[in-house]
Amino acid sequence: MSDGNARETHNLNQEGTVGTGPADTSAGGSPATNEDARSTDARQVEALAPELDLADWSREAYFADDLERHPAVVLLNATLPDAILDIIRFRNETTIHVRPELYREVCRTLRDDPRVAMNFLTDLTAVDMLRLRTSPRFDVVAQLYSLPNRVRLRVKAGIDDGQAVPSLVPLWNGANWMEREAYDMFGIIFDGHPNLRRMLLSDDWDEGHPLRKDYPLRGWKEFPVYNTERTVPRLRTRWTGRGV
Repeated sequence: MSDGNARETHNLNQEGTVGTGPADTSAGGSPATNEDARSTDARQVEALAPELDLADWSREAYFADDLERHPAVVLLNATLPDAILDIIRFRNETTIHVRPELYREVCRTLRDDPRVAMNFLTDLTAVDMLRLRTSPRFDVVAQLYSLPNRVRLRVKAGIDDGQAVPSLVPLWNGANWMEREAYDMFGIIFDGHPNLRRMLLSDDWDEGHPLRKDYPLRGWKEFPVYNTERTVPRLRTRWTGRGV
């Protein structure tokens, strides 16, 4: 047997498949990618959760009075049992508060499961909860929509000032500019964002983040005043509001 055939046979015995090139190693040295590993974990968790087969996945379950029947809640309780902190229903809209460290994994689970299929990120923003609660100060909000099921879901992750939250750019490219806007306006740090910098204000802006509720109306610096002397008098308009 030649050296090439011997190496091919060795790869077949070690990995179960004939390798034609170097293995695609991810963090941790595993030949599988992180995406494959997560998919395998999801299948294993689902195999250990037979209650998913008995759950109600109909569209009516999304609006049931019992919030525990909501398909997204059922799925997260089975696959990520420690993720949910609170569930709120207001004006027929459901909001799920999750742990910030599991924020991305929650959205990934809701996106990839074919029964829930929250596959469209319609919006991503933040809310400053200053003077409304002590901690956490900010809510990072992801607005998800299921194209197959035609339902919406709001996912919130509460963080304190300076605390990072996982970026959703690895899941949806459309989250890129939305997270940059939240960083610019609120100072939210998104861990794993490929290009986290200001997008509305200049890169050298040094007056903080304008959408924070403790931000002064005219900024932190002295507001410049121009044209203190009027050169043209103000005239009353002749418009009477009657279309003449």
